Amino acid sequence: MLQKSKKELMKRIGAAALALSVMGTLAGCGGTDSGTAGGSTADSKQTQSTTSQEGTSAEGSGSGLDYDSIEKPESISWCSHDGLLPENGQEEWDAEFERLTGIKLEHTYVTGNEYIEKIELDYAAGTAPDVFDLSEEHFPKYVAEGALADLTDLVKESGLYDLVDESMWEQCSYNGRIYGVPREFPQACGTYVRKDWLDRLGMEIPATYEEFITMLTRFRDEIDECLVPYTAPGLMSAQYIPDFYQGAVPGITQVDGVWVDGMQQENMKTALQRTQDAYAEGLLDMEVITNTTATCRDGWESGTTGAFCYWTGNWGQQLTENLQRNVPDAEVVCIPPIEGSAYLYSTPSVHVINGNLSEEEAAQVFKYFIAYQHDGGEGQVFFEFGVEGVHWEQDGENVKMLPSLSDPNTILNKAYILPSSRLTPLNEDNKNMNYVDAYVDSLKATENAKSQNFQPASPTYTLISADLIVARDSCVAEIVTGNISVEEGLANYAAAAEALNLDQALAEMNGEG
Repeated sequence: MLQKSKKELMKRIGAAALALSVMGTLAGCGGTDSGTAGGSTADSKQTQSTTSQEGTSAEGSGSGLDYDSIEKPESISWCSHDGLLPENGQEEWDAEFERLTGIKLEHTYVTGNEYIEKIELDYAAGTAPDVFDLSEEHFPKYVAEGALADLTDLVKESGLYDLVDESMWEQCSYNGRIYGVPREFPQACGTYVRKDWLDRLGMEIPATYEEFITMLTRFRDEIDECLVPYTAPGLMSAQYIPDFYQGAVPGITQVDGVWVDGMQQENMKTALQRTQDAYAEGLLDMEVITNTTATCRDGWESGTTGAFCYWTGNWGQQLTENLQRNVPDAEVVCIPPIEGSAYLYSTPSVHVINGNLSEEEAAQVFKYFIAYQHDGGEGQVFFEFGVEGVHWEQDGENVKMLPSLSDPNTILNKAYILPSSRLTPLNEDNKNMNYVDAYVDSLKATENAKSQNFQPASPTYTLISADLIVARDSCVAEIVTGNISVEEGLANYAAAAEALNLDQALAEMNGEG
């Protein structure tokens, strides 16, 4: 159970308030009022799930935008933290962007751990890039602070709106206005299973939880090389352990449109009991508490793991090919969700535009950078595959990705947009890719996955989230490893959540705070 004195809690609140003051400078760096959420986070009264359905009646709509007349800028500044690394031909990619578009790309790469800190400091200094991307954790906060350009009219006038499922735009909207464009269609995780082991045991793909547990038990008892029947990179993401959690979410989630604490929902008790039982029986990786995705992949690719829930699409290809390098006869299948289980899409990473730009400048960045990467042709090919001859080559009617410049033993899978997760159709007949069965299986298995909305900004949650996560993680770890009962562990967590004033944070997320 988490315990803190009032003095210690006030110290944390003071530190968090200082962080919020940096965010407070975002709205004060010259952004316009038109069409933005505006105001402080505390003034953001409505949740995304309701505000995204209010239409486009907010100020700034119907601006008479002439999209075709938007002129090309001389330069665009962009900050990235993933995709092509500098050592994998980023410089060549930047030069190719200028050759293709005639626009100088002022591109800064920042490692993931330092990325958001740099963006926030750049905003405070008035030097923020024109375009960058934000994750679920940060996007709502930037919208609430009025730091982002309103892209609604640009998205619609460009034709991009009609090419993308409407639910995606709802995820990127506040007060009926669109503030970001998903870089890719979000992926889901699916459960990969050693099909060659199923065949050796004469077993069918499991369809129920009972059949799933029987499969893992027989892997443990009858497959000599099986060291880990089921692996997972931790217990905090419902995406990575859906076969045990079955719809339960160990975090803030939505139930019937209302933001709630998933840890205190009734289905979490059952989920944790299932997981505790599986751990006690040796069916779940004994290192699950400390696992990373890398250690799970290493175990899977060594040929000693029976089941692994991980990202679908391109990862289905990689997990199969990397496993077969060590176990040539291995076969992989991504199974459909077992009865009661639910696969979840991730929330999308979204490209956003600096709200301090003029309307003309924002329109230029949108048209010649964001829309360009989803144009179905030249720009999309470039953002997906990279520079021809450096990152890929033409192979008949297919694209053949080339070895990484930094590691010739690794084949690149994308430049900046994963082809298997492209947001819009690619209208090129000779840019196909060859995929293994597990790739195709994984997309079929997750085609009915559930979407997740961005969690709304809440000043109280910003203050307490670190302590709440510690309480939650400790509770789940103690329960699953059998050190404490489900009931006692959840009671300890509930007391910690109450002491941290989680109810106030949820009220703010639901527009009641």
